[in-house]
Amino acid sequence: MKLNPRVSSSRRKSQKAHFSAPSSVCRVIMSAPLSGNLRSKYNIRSMPIRKDSEVQVIRSTYKGPTVRLCRCTIRNV
Repeated sequence: MKLNPRVSSSRRKSQKAHFSAPSSVCRVIMSAPLSGNLRSKYNIRSMPIRKDSEVQVIRSTYKGPTVRLCRCTIRNV
């Protein structure tokens, strides 16, 4: 069900918008939710990830312990 009339449901248009997004939008796309204790400490829900951020992968074949990012780019997502 389409909720926002300003956003296209077309796969072609959504992929074009995703991969040609400006850096301000990529910052929002490449953000990750914080854990419960960090959320209460900093009073924010999510934070943009960067190189050398420590993250824990939840859903993937790489899920498991906390790792440090060596590279993060929106173009390969």
